[in-house]
Amino acid sequence: MSIRFGTASLIKTTARLLSRGQNKMSATLSRPPTPLRDLPTQPEDERFIDKGAACEWAEEYRPGRFHPLHFGDTLGSGRYRVIRKLGYGSYSTVWLAVNAKAPPKYVAVKVLLAKYSLPARPCPEIDIARTLATFTDTGSRHILKLLDTFQQEGPNGVHTCLVYEPMAGTVASLVTTFPGNFPVPGQVFDYRPARYEKWMGKRILKHTLLGLQFLHQNNVVHSDLQPGNLLFSPHHLDDVPEADLTQSTTDETTVSLQRKDGKEDKWGPRYLALPQSLHKYANLEQDMCIKISDLGAAFLKGNPPNKIVTPVALRSPEVILGRPVDEKIDIWSFGCLVFELMTGTRLFPVDDLGSQEEVDDDHFLALHDVLGELPEDIAAGWTRRNLWFGPAGERLNPYAPKPSVETGSKHDDEVNGGHEVGNQDSRHSGIPADLELPSEEYIITPSPPLEQLFDENKPDTIDEDEARVITTLLRRVLRYNPADRPSAADLLAEEWFRDA
Repeated sequence: MSIRFGTASLIKTTARLLSRGQNKMSATLSRPPTPLRDLPTQPEDERFIDKGAACEWAEEYRPGRFHPLHFGDTLGSGRYRVIRKLGYGSYSTVWLAVNAKAPPKYVAVKVLLAKYSLPARPCPEIDIARTLATFTDTGSRHILKLLDTFQQEGPNGVHTCLVYEPMAGTVASLVTTFPGNFPVPGQVFDYRPARYEKWMGKRILKHTLLGLQFLHQNNVVHSDLQPGNLLFSPHHLDDVPEADLTQSTTDETTVSLQRKDGKEDKWGPRYLALPQSLHKYANLEQDMCIKISDLGAAFLKGNPPNKIVTPVALRSPEVILGRPVDEKIDIWSFGCLVFELMTGTRLFPVDDLGSQEEVDDDHFLALHDVLGELPEDIAAGWTRRNLWFGPAGERLNPYAPKPSVETGSKHDDEVNGGHEVGNQDSRHSGIPADLELPSEEYIITPSPPLEQLFDENKPDTIDEDEARVITTLLRRVLRYNPADRPSAADLLAEEWFRDA
């Protein structure tokens, strides 16, 4: 009797365990709910295990956003076979693919977020690129050419895809690969500027001007001119065997993607691919060719978008102030690039940290120090100018600590340019009542003027005479009034560019 009871008990226990296992397996294998279109704001709402991969955020793979891709997948009704990840951005991923209808054998396919493929969200980049692709002017060879466009359907929606000629790397990224431009082993703080040889820097600038001239002649304003959007052409890439360009899942350039609940996810890829540049194939010889890329922020002259996306340190005064803009914002950015490519340092070291008002303060101060006093119309648009300059134009320091009644002294008054900024009522000083002041004095050192700044940062290959030629050119370009700035064609006529 006891034996029969024990056997029955064992059978029941086993059944319960099997049932639990089946329930657990069923929970794992059951279809997960469709992710929300909005990105999660809390870690507990994220679907995937975060492995810290240096690529796009895994949570971006959801309806309306990124299209999941794997090596070997095809796009464009089977025409383009993906073999390598080239890059990613806020609005797209970019892949190297084999073109079934070569030439060219290889192409770069830019896959946009699905939400930018909706009828309500047209893609101006396509319209502008298609128009420019019909021209064969000399300058057109310095604009990245659009080869094809198509729509790709996937689990996250319909994606607009743009097909371009593949490029070998950006001016921003390739500079670090040159000897002497990367940190010395063992030296944690190595502040040597990374810059190109002078001849190469001039060539980059001249090709950029040729591209700008072409854009502006066709009434296109780029508005996002920066080293990251200037690309080196590859050297005979079509001659490279496919095996040499193919990225593999067996190396360390992919990271497996796993859901926290262990379920399969149809909206994301099985793995994340780390971008692999084509730097080693860049043409860095005398016949090198630079192309301007990324027309995503471009617009037709007279029809600017609501927001200009020029990198913060390359903004012209009219962009900072939100005033009407035209192609001269590209000329201003170009002037900043001249200084950066010749010296390896930024002309205006402004970062988009802090509030917009603080960023703009830093930018206006840099303009004042490097280029000279701001004209009245620009100064009037700077809403917080009275924090930094007194009624007679004297420099103030609003971040000086407030001296107490006991410790206030004549020295405190002198430090603040004769104005007791830290000690007066904010209602009379113009300083916001909620402005947080540091406990210790924050020393603000004005930047030297343009000519001195250039001399302090230029390489030995630029002598004093050439330095004056370059700074004179910069003074001509970096005019506060857009109408006073030269055109790209005017700059190409400059003697300094003729041998570039």
